[in-house]
Amino acid sequence: MIVTFTDFGLTGPYLGQMKARIFEHAPNETIIDLMVDVPAFNIKAASVLLNAFHKEFPKGTVFLCVVDPGVGSDRKPICVKSHDKWFVGPDNGLFAHIVKNSQDIELYEILWRPKKLSKSFHGRDLFAPIAAKLTLNETFEQKSIKPSNLVTLNEQYTNEIIYIDHYGNCWSSLRSEQINEKIVFNINNTHISYAPVFADTVKGHAFWYINSSGFVEFAVNQGNAQEKLKLEIGNPLQFTLE
Repeated sequence: MIVTFTDFGLTGPYLGQMKARIFEHAPNETIIDLMVDVPAFNIKAASVLLNAFHKEFPKGTVFLCVVDPGVGSDRKPICVKSHDKWFVGPDNGLFAHIVKNSQDIELYEILWRPKKLSKSFHGRDLFAPIAAKLTLNETFEQKSIKPSNLVTLNEQYTNEIIYIDHYGNCWSSLRSEQINEKIVFNINNTHISYAPVFADTVKGHAFWYINSSGFVEFAVNQGNAQEKLKLEIGNPLQFTLE
């Protein structure tokens, strides 16, 4: 299967155009839209989310990843093989966490170019055909590169809000293995304690828990945590041990 991971959103032509280009090359392929609402232009958040989500997919999956604010610049188009899965997209730090956490990695700069390549939509014109070629095991012009040649992320990036879902639940970059249930967060002068799940709190109560993807998430039972706690993408988190 080919899995899309983008900040395109559901409105506008972008996702449809990119998927149509995949079907031109691989008409029988299954396409799954994993995320279309990655925080716009936010490479750091995208890298953390992608590194967590790909683990649930089987070997052989091809991830078409387009969070690309530098499209049209001299950033390289690349493909990465890790855990027997392929990742296609820009070399802008998007795959930094996957590369960092992989013991078996292959990295390639994509040298192949289509006959027509727009300056502003490489997701459709370049990355989509490459994803199709990978899922069909077709060859294309490429060259091997070393991890040291990739764009890296700021290693100081920790403990902040990286995603806000449809319900206003606020995901942080903190993972379950980094924290314990006695932690209390101070968010805009509101102390937020742990609860296992929504049903363990009363309506309107704000709490934090470990969500189904393994992230520390701030939520309000039948409410909107973003509004109640005044949180936005990138807000840093402070916490103490109770």
